[in-house]
Amino acid sequence: MKKLFLVLFFSGLAMLFVWLLIKRPELSLNVENRRSPRTIIPVETNGLNSPNSGPNVTATYDESRIQPLVMLENNEIFLQALSVDLNRDGVMDQVCAIRKAGSTNVYLVAGTQNPITGEFTRLPGLQTSVTQARTLLLYSADIIGDRSNTVIVSGMTSDNFHSLSVYLPEKDPNGTITFVTIVDLHSDGPITIKEAVRSDAYNLGITTGESHSIHTYNSDPEAPETLDQIERIYHWNRRKKRYEQVSESRIPGKRLESRMVSQLQGATLETFENFLNGLWYMPASKGTQGTQHLFFDTTTREITFHNTVVQEVFLRESGAPRRYGAYMTTRNKSISSIRRMIDIELTGIDEIKIKVLEDVKLKIGVASDWDGVYRKMSTTAIQVDRETAAITNLRDFLTAEAGSWISPDGQELRILEKTYTLSGHNGKESGKYALLTIKEQLVLQLRTETGSGESNSFYLVSIDNHDALPKDQTFSLTEISVSIEGIRMVGSDLVKFSRNKTKN
Repeated sequence: MKKLFLVLFFSGLAMLFVWLLIKRPELSLNVENRRSPRTIIPVETNGLNSPNSGPNVTATYDESRIQPLVMLENNEIFLQALSVDLNRDGVMDQVCAIRKAGSTNVYLVAGTQNPITGEFTRLPGLQTSVTQARTLLLYSADIIGDRSNTVIVSGMTSDNFHSLSVYLPEKDPNGTITFVTIVDLHSDGPITIKEAVRSDAYNLGITTGESHSIHTYNSDPEAPETLDQIERIYHWNRRKKRYEQVSESRIPGKRLESRMVSQLQGATLETFENFLNGLWYMPASKGTQGTQHLFFDTTTREITFHNTVVQEVFLRESGAPRRYGAYMTTRNKSISSIRRMIDIELTGIDEIKIKVLEDVKLKIGVASDWDGVYRKMSTTAIQVDRETAAITNLRDFLTAEAGSWISPDGQELRILEKTYTLSGHNGKESGKYALLTIKEQLVLQLRTETGSGESNSFYLVSIDNHDALPKDQTFSLTEISVSIEGIRMVGSDLVKFSRNKTKN
């Protein structure tokens, strides 16, 4: 009887154990139904980033689909969540980006998951430098090459500087995860993480890999009237466990007209958007997708990416001006889960450089197909062809008959294929010239080399009698200033030139 009792007891115990294993998922779901807070993106306090009374379009923040599993306080507003294995136990933990009531800074709150119970243990919060929530990028990557899941935070600060911070999760003696700041950078230009080439052994998990380098681009304070940049490169120091600067170099840029410099230095986002408004094209489009275009519509706050294969429309959610450029956060109009950060840098009077940061889950170092230099053109390609033809005709007109011209007040102007010479009562000057169209008007730019650098002057060109015989042809020059708003007369008298018959 005793033996039978033991057999029945252990059989029942085994059946109970099997039943618990089968019913465990259902039981665990009924333990607690957590209510996660709704995603709220606060309106930026900066008036430049607040929506205007334009189109009635509401761009939703897709990160609401990822709910916080870490318990938040009552004064904390959830922004984004990142799933990452912080302690390398094979279970996904979570890092939440939040805002606190009364504070403009973005904070990080992390929680580690218990592999057995699934409960999350909240860790102490971290304050970041990012204050403009819509520019926030939160992701994880092994940038130091030892397979650590570093947490990377980038965005814009209150003074419209780029910010990049990288946090390395480490275990303290008690086994608790702490975050070590291995780099914290700020720049008035772009900050990029450039991917290092790693071996197959690293990809197979056999060895460690090369660390990625970090590059910052700042304006040159000694040359505020130019687009010169100071590039600083940071490498990972394995011994000190932090990123350190290893080099600094100056990248020469173009010189801007003084009025444009003064306007850009105090420009608002709206001013720069008005400059961007219209159609832009990439002169040397790469790949097999044909010419690439960007269309900025200030009224609807839409940015259209177009080539012969695709057309994508993105809504600008927020933006921040910076020195000679802007940083914009956009979201796909059709698929709200697709987000793009667009870094725009002015490289000339009618030229910009675009860097597009695709969805943060993409691999670091993979350049977007839309990255490159774009030039402004009219609203249709036909008008661009007309402008190109007009410039070609003007060049042929000016350089014909040895390109020698004379004005009634004794000024002599000679225009060759690439250079010019101007003699008059103020002496003689020479240099290079350029022909361009601004607001559909023909402009002659004279670039004079001086002892202190390069001097630029701009003139509105008007051909008086194009169809006359070459010896009777004349044209007029009116000095202007050029800005991002277009052209402006400076009050100088119109100067009329006719063919210099003695030199022909």
